[in-house]
Amino acid sequence: MTQEKYNRLIQAAVPSKDVREYCEKIGRTFAPYELATLICQNTLLGYSQKDALLAELVPELRAEPDSKAKTINGVYKNHYSNSEVADEIEAYIDMEKKMKDYLLNDFPGYVYELEYEEIGSYRDFYNCGVFSSINMVYETMEKEIQDFKELNAEILSFRLRKYKLDDRENYVNGKFVPEKDNPDKFGLNYLDSSFMGHEYCFNHRDGFDNLLVLIPHPFRNGDIIRRIDDGLMGVVCNIQNDEVFFESLQVREKRGGDITDIGIPADYLEDETFTYEHLAFFPTLCEKVDVATCKDSDPKIPLLEACATVMKGNGSFEYLFHEWNKYIDERRMEYHRHHY
Repeated sequence: MTQEKYNRLIQAAVPSKDVREYCEKIGRTFAPYELATLICQNTLLGYSQKDALLAELVPELRAEPDSKAKTINGVYKNHYSNSEVADEIEAYIDMEKKMKDYLLNDFPGYVYELEYEEIGSYRDFYNCGVFSSINMVYETMEKEIQDFKELNAEILSFRLRKYKLDDRENYVNGKFVPEKDNPDKFGLNYLDSSFMGHEYCFNHRDGFDNLLVLIPHPFRNGDIIRRIDDGLMGVVCNIQNDEVFFESLQVREKRGGDITDIGIPADYLEDETFTYEHLAFFPTLCEKVDVATCKDSDPKIPLLEACATVMKGNGSFEYLFHEWNKYIDERRMEYHRHHY
């Protein structure tokens, strides 16, 4: 693989500039099968982008020597040669193409159920209706986007489910998100199926997307991070160093569990209700956040700053509550000054 091609693929596999620079600094490079795994998991890539990049890696894998001594461990402990990983990628692309064709083409007796996810409403989807054709779905999406613009609000994503009118359990799901260069246009970037996907998993249980990829990252306990796929923010917790992170990966691998979804444990504060969610942020989709540059533009930042202080061993949770209550009181007073 040429250096130019590697540089292009690594930007798709590891969107986080912080993580890429750290890997380069410590000399961590990624093999073709690792790039394929990370590209497969990148939720920022549209459907067609992802499949085109994966297809580029197939000839690279087939050109690699298939040494018996160098095995690639899958989640179920089967061993792959590079050519077998290439076969798995082609099977994966073929399965996704079938799901896309199924989702976006009308069939008699089938319906489409459309929902939208609004920015600021974490993990909540709202129903737009049930439709008999894909064109009606697209028209409704355009109308919803325009309605939200008039309200100075944004839609984070649309979720589309297609199923037979009398059999909702057999479905194909698609997720549409705004395109990076054109936020008014939503592209398909995720597919799921209750029957096609299961058939693939049954025949390819150890697929390349379940391979182990260790990702060193520069984040430390108490760092404030932003997840770059949807803007969620949190404070890194319980991560002292990379050794601890890698040990946790190796323990899960020995137990035979799926290790591709290991992320950065983080505490996330939702709105102004002091509600904590403990999340795993995938390291390749996170960036460090400079509090000084964004604390005035995000109401969650003052508490996150207090969280970071506590997690670094300074202060206490009483201090955190005090800072948060002080901030809420200031917001209430400001509201009353403007409205009364």
